[in-house]
Amino acid sequence: MYEKYLIDMNDPKDWIRHWDEGTQVVNDFILPRGPHEKDEMSDTIYHKDATVPYHQHRKGFETFEIAAGSVECFMRGKRFIAHAGDIIHIAPWTPHGFHFLEEGTIWRELFQEIDMSGGIWEKNTVNQNFPEIKEDPEFMRIYRGDPLNLTRETPVCETVDKHEMHEVRTPDFAYTTYEGDGYKLQLKIGRWETNGVKEVWHAELEKGLVVEFAFPHCNWELYYVKEGALEVEVMGEKFVAGPNTLVHIPNFHPHTIRALEHTKLYDYGGETHLMAMLEDLESIKKYQPEKLQDEAAMTAFYHKYKCFATKMYRE
Repeated sequence: MYEKYLIDMNDPKDWIRHWDEGTQVVNDFILPRGPHEKDEMSDTIYHKDATVPYHQHRKGFETFEIAAGSVECFMRGKRFIAHAGDIIHIAPWTPHGFHFLEEGTIWRELFQEIDMSGGIWEKNTVNQNFPEIKEDPEFMRIYRGDPLNLTRETPVCETVDKHEMHEVRTPDFAYTTYEGDGYKLQLKIGRWETNGVKEVWHAELEKGLVVEFAFPHCNWELYYVKEGALEVEVMGEKFVAGPNTLVHIPNFHPHTIRALEHTKLYDYGGETHLMAMLEDLESIKKYQPEKLQDEAAMTAFYHKYKCFATKMYRE
């Protein structure tokens, strides 16, 4: 039975695993789940001048938020500096490497279809039990497994501004923005960038906004609270989620969220087809406004897009 709805990313009691790898430490919060290995999350905290070699993956989507510090990034033959608050979204086959410029840089990681935690477990098992075998080229060929996950040569890079890189989502970036009574939504990562699995939104909720999900639904919800405070009630259990916390709600768990103050969060679960739904809702308002008064028709409309919010109001 899944019981850990609230995860404090700064509290060791809420870590599934902790690794000290010398140049960085890794704290695992959520292990990969389901056929898309979705919602795997961890923090890696880097020491100054730690590096990740230039490489690329055959599969797997990586979404990194710089929660603290700054990072020199090498990507597609370009070099740029990313800062705290920036998000970097990397699709398969995108070559990338990193140089961490500040002590204690927090590299907040969201993975899909990659099982990073499994790879880290394997690496540390080898390091702890067979350190000498890492020098054997034949073993390393077997260990690396997929020959299409390539470690590349050190790149010769052109220095550019981070705003030129479509992989970078600065705090002011949004593909599209929607505002309503008590909320503002900004699309940060589109469904076309995740093999159709999900989309990532940044939400600002005004104090007193309440959203109820009373209908048992199939989505797994994952909210990352950046600022403010949410009161969350899941299956009769009530708690408050503040900054640097994750709210992880399994499917078929009705719940309610209430903004106790002005709150900023990321919807990292993103299973609702929210962009399409909001676009089509605008069309209904313009061309079929009478449909808005038909509760059954609108419920069917929302469910078509995997949206199972049953009520939203201001207190």
